[in-house]
Amino acid sequence: MSLIVIGGQGADELHPVEGWGDVPVADRPLWSRYMVDHLPWFPGVTVMIHVAPGVMNGNTRAPKIWKDTARGLHAVGFTPADYYLLVELITHRIDQLDVNRHAPLFELWPTNDERRPRIFRLNPTRWVPWLEQVRAGESPSRAVDWVLTDGNPRPLGALYPANGDAPTIIR
Repeated sequence: MSLIVIGGQGADELHPVEGWGDVPVADRPLWSRYMVDHLPWFPGVTVMIHVAPGVMNGNTRAPKIWKDTARGLHAVGFTPADYYLLVELITHRIDQLDVNRHAPLFELWPTNDERRPRIFRLNPTRWVPWLEQVRAGESPSRAVDWVLTDGNPRPLGALYPANGDAPTIIR
């Protein structure tokens, strides 16, 4: 049976090999598996019922937009583990994102509707500074702060009160 996905990118026959480009063959199952957890595009419940079990068992029949996302991130130096870690960190900061300030960081703005799957797609080139910070030894969480604040993260040890007052520095 050939499963065809219809979406904003047109028809996609979920071919296991085509569409991956330069993404290493060994990494393709990981990219697919991690994208089941952190969707760059949601193909619908019916398709996920057919795609997710295979992907979780190593099948690389992923929707085209997932492959496009993996190719774009791989091209700028991301590994599947880098992707997973970054999207985990972003997911925990969804409420801190400001569409006016942070929109360029995403090709698809994060959804924050509890009735729908949380989806967002990173703009690969805009997250290269995060990758560079992490590769240079910065903590991944601190590197996200660095990107979200345009290179001006809160001082180490700063606590932000819930009422929005100025941060307190612990010395």
